[in-house]
Amino acid sequence: MGRLYQLMSEQAQIWDDTWEISPSSSRTPIWGNSDRIFDPPKSAEDQTLPLLPIPSAANLTISHDWKQENSRRLEIVATALQENDELLDLLYANLQTVKENRYNLEVFLSIADLYRQNLEMILELGQMSELLKAAQAAASQGKTSEAIESLDEALNTAAGIQRRRNRSLQDATTTWYRTWFPRVPEANGRRYLNQVDDVKDHGPVRTVDMSYLIYRELLYPLDDWSAGTLAARNEYARAHQLPERAGELNWKDTTIVAN
Repeated sequence: MGRLYQLMSEQAQIWDDTWEISPSSSRTPIWGNSDRIFDPPKSAEDQTLPLLPIPSAANLTISHDWKQENSRRLEIVATALQENDELLDLLYANLQTVKENRYNLEVFLSIADLYRQNLEMILELGQMSELLKAAQAAASQGKTSEAIESLDEALNTAAGIQRRRNRSLQDATTTWYRTWFPRVPEANGRRYLNQVDDVKDHGPVRTVDMSYLIYRELLYPLDDWSAGTLAARNEYARAHQLPERAGELNWKDTTIVAN
């Protein structure tokens, strides 16, 4: 259990450190704190990741190499994923033998899965970067079908990230609500006022439901990337008499059956 607690702590730090801090465009500014009133109010801060490039419609060229620019981030994540394997092994081993406080381990397991989902998402963004480069290379060689296949695989990977994210959220929600009263937008004739505190910045109050656990992912504009890439893919396909692709990434949909 000592090693288990250590890994839970380290994985929590990596979950936080693998994303970057930027001024929030989604929340109201911070009015002040216990020390003083801010004049003017300071921007709230959210976490984000660097954006993937959208290929050009003419020849599928991309503006930058996301994987190369994030090589250190990907290296850290790959190592952390191996440690997450160890953490899950310890949790499952203890679940088989524990006689008391089993629910605590089940909560830990849901959190470890949230850690893992974050790590897998970042690695998959790296894979998508490689697919974009493969599409660019294939297009430059006149291999139009191969270029389209690489773009389609990148788009499919984005949809897979969403499905994996939603499963982790649902698992955590199901586990935690066994001992919590669910917080919902409206019940018993009363409506929840979702007024975010503009003095103290507490993550759990950013959403009415449990989606605060994936709040930063919901803000990450992977849907914009998907829409832009799909448009470029279809324009390129039309120019080379290849089939177009339908569908969109409804990124903010947190249901299990999304996309």
